[in-house]
Amino acid sequence: MSILFHDIIYGPIKSRRFGYSLGMNLLPDKSKSCSYNCIYCECGWNPEKPQGEFVDKHLFFQALEQKLILLLESQTPLDVLTYAGNGEPTLHPDFPEIVLKTIALRNNYFPQKEIVLLTNGTTITSPQIKDIILQIEKPVLKLDSAIEQTMRAINLPSANFNLKNYLEQLYLLKEKIYIQTMFLKGNHFGTNIDNTTNDEVNALIEQYKKIQPKAVMLYSLDRVPPLSSLIKVDTETLRSIANKIEAAGIKTIWV
Repeated sequence: MSILFHDIIYGPIKSRRFGYSLGMNLLPDKSKSCSYNCIYCECGWNPEKPQGEFVDKHLFFQALEQKLILLLESQTPLDVLTYAGNGEPTLHPDFPEIVLKTIALRNNYFPQKEIVLLTNGTTITSPQIKDIILQIEKPVLKLDSAIEQTMRAINLPSANFNLKNYLEQLYLLKEKIYIQTMFLKGNHFGTNIDNTTNDEVNALIEQYKKIQPKAVMLYSLDRVPPLSSLIKVDTETLRSIANKIEAAGIKTIWV
């Protein structure tokens, strides 16, 4: 079962990692739009033919301001504003302009609250995207495996995606970003998938040390994934992995 967001602004919802999070969806509401096709994505599989259009930036600005005013007047709990939604937010053609306006509205109504970006990072080869990401307090980029075969099995990126190039882009953002890693086990088209093994965790740690993120966010399945064979990693395994990462000098946040 897939979950699609049909509102431009939704919530606040209680997030495992960020507290009360106001969701911001810049993507079409009729289908997912993403440069990955992750086997665990709550939005389901990428459609063969995407339906709908990116949110008009002016409608977004209007919807966000109206929601912020309502939250302020009602004194509704709010911790962060989060770009998430039906796929990859940075694919929106007006993403840099949208971020600047979001920051201005946030500063006007909730100046103490932070903005979060959940992104797979595939667009950071663009200087404009890289620059605007660094104006967001919590840019969270994805790295589910540092071993290419496993990464491709989990994230199903486009054929021209190059993991080595992606990692090199992450090095350029050293100490400025967060990394999120989904740990899971399962089987996909006869391929066994398990990024909790010693080899997988050691390879990730090697890259974490080069990226030097503000923290690594570790998590496992929380909702029903599109691939039914996937298995949620238990708390003890996550704790053990977190301890190993911390021992390498990298801060972890895990839920």
